[in-house]
Amino acid sequence: MSDRRPVILIAAHGERGGAANNQRLASLVEAVSAMIPEADVGSVLASVEGVVPAALAACGDRPVICLPLLFSDGFFMTERLKPFFHGEGRHLARPFVFWPRFAPFLADNLALRLISRAEDPRVILIAHGSQRSSRSAEGARYVGSRLAARYGRVEVGFLEQAPFAADVIASAEPPYAAVGLFFGDGLHGGEDFDVLVGGAPKLPAAAFTVGDIPSLPALVADEARVMLERLPLG
Repeated sequence: MSDRRPVILIAAHGERGGAANNQRLASLVEAVSAMIPEADVGSVLASVEGVVPAALAACGDRPVICLPLLFSDGFFMTERLKPFFHGEGRHLARPFVFWPRFAPFLADNLALRLISRAEDPRVILIAHGSQRSSRSAEGARYVGSRLAARYGRVEVGFLEQAPFAADVIASAEPPYAAVGLFFGDGLHGGEDFDVLVGGAPKLPAAAFTVGDIPSLPALVADEARVMLERLPLG
C-alpha cells in the first residue's frame, strides 16, 4: 500500500514576482507544519494555471485537504480549485472568509489592538472588489455582517468597485479602525492598503490586514485539524 500520510495544501492567490514575494505564505506553511506534525503541509498558488492539478497528481492516492486563503467564492475558487477536488481522498474547504471561526478571530484581534480605548470605534473593511463579479463584495459584506454583531458600525470599501475605499476612509469620522481583507504583502495588502491608510485625512485608531495577524497560522491549523478528523484514515 502507498503512503497514506495526509497532505494539507494551503491555497492562496499569490503575489507577483515569484517566491521572494510569497514569503508570507511560505512562513505560514512552515508554522502550520510545525503545529500538525502528523501531516505534510504545502502550498499552491491559485493564480498560476496548472499548479493545482500538478500538486494533486504528485500526492498520488494520499488523502488531501485544501484550505483556501481566499476572500471570496469567485474565479480562483470556482475555476482553479473546485474542478480538481472531486472523488475519494480530495477535500476542499470553503474560502477562509466563510469559516465559522474567521469573523470571531478577526474581531478578537481587532479588540487586542483597541484594548486601551474606552469605546469601540467604527470598523472599515477594505476589500478588493470587482466590476465583473459580485463575489468579492459578497465575501466582504458577509464578514462585515458578522463583525457588526460585536462592533455595531461596520462599513465596507473596495479597491475596484463602489463604494471605493478611498472615499469611505475620506469621509470617516474618528475613531475608526481600518482592516484589510488581504493575505499577501504585495500590491493590494501592502502598497494599496498602506497608501489608503497613510493618506487618510484622519488616521485610524488601528490599521492592519488579515495577513498581518501573528496568530493566523493557528486559525489555519485549527481548521485543518477539523478536516483531518473527518478523514477516513487507515
